[in-house]
Amino acid sequence: MTTPGRLAQMARTQTQRIRLDEAAEATSAEVRDAQLRVQQVDQALDHNRAQQDKQAKYSACYPPAEGKEDERAELAEAGLRLEREHQYASALLAAALIAHESVTRERAWLDRPAIGTGEPMPVALLFPFAKQIVDAPGYTITVLRPNSDSPDPFWHETYNGTVSRTRARSILTAWSRQEQTYILRDAHGRLYVAAPALRIELVPTDIALPHSEGDALRAALAVYGFSAYDGGEGGFTSLAVSLTQEASEEETYEGPHFLISSGEHADRPASQHDDVWGASLYDEQGEYVTTLDGAPAGSTLAEDCAHIAGAVAQVARRAFREETVDFARSVGKDAPAKD
Repeated sequence: MTTPGRLAQMARTQTQRIRLDEAAEATSAEVRDAQLRVQQVDQALDHNRAQQDKQAKYSACYPPAEGKEDERAELAEAGLRLEREHQYASALLAAALIAHESVTRERAWLDRPAIGTGEPMPVALLFPFAKQIVDAPGYTITVLRPNSDSPDPFWHETYNGTVSRTRARSILTAWSRQEQTYILRDAHGRLYVAAPALRIELVPTDIALPHSEGDALRAALAVYGFSAYDGGEGGFTSLAVSLTQEASEEETYEGPHFLISSGEHADRPASQHDDVWGASLYDEQGEYVTTLDGAPAGSTLAEDCAHIAGAVAQVARRAFREETVDFARSVGKDAPAKD
């Protein structure tokens, strides 16, 4: 098996460093711009509300004047526009903060010191396997398989990434149930899976995992009061969002809901978000209804998240209004006639 020192060296490529440095600079600037935007909209909202309060306070003291009602209506309409803009700006800031923190964590993972000296360490066979032994906050995971295209008995890397403690426990538990498979652990807490034609190495770290692209969208949706739940199958991942605010996961699928993904993913590290979100609406029977317009091409992750969160909220508001009108009409229809 390739040594941990070699695996750490493979991860520290110059391309990764340049990419993450550029992403950190870009997301930092986006956070600053989003903070300024929220501040400016806050000030505009305060001014608008002060004007509306002033008009309401003294309107009874003056005789009717032409255009005053129109002025009040314009102020109220401007206030509604500013409130919507404030929600968008807040959603943009929430997603931008997640994106920037995620890049910071990715760089920390890249720069983490290698465990030990790189020398072989004694390993202990874990039998029976107990998931409590997997106790680090996160792990880098590398999967190796023999090179089937070459007669040389070299292993090649088929997967390299980061996983949470919960995911690491799930992976090791699944492999511990397979025949001719062994789970091992060395003195540094590195865990290994040895199976026919497969090797897996998990290296522990106390650095928090990078946020996913889905975490950024969750932050934006939360500004509008919506929750998002992990979904997907067969390698396809998505987020499920109900049209009802604060719906539980079960309630989400029982009513109209969106399934949102970027291509076929919603769980990649935030810096790897390379396609705009697609949000498709399904009814309570799971039948497809429509797909929302995506964010403009070239949008950042934060812009993409704010766009989709705002679009979901707009559909939910329209659905609520239509449902309320239908309810009111049904009440009026069923009301007893007056004599």
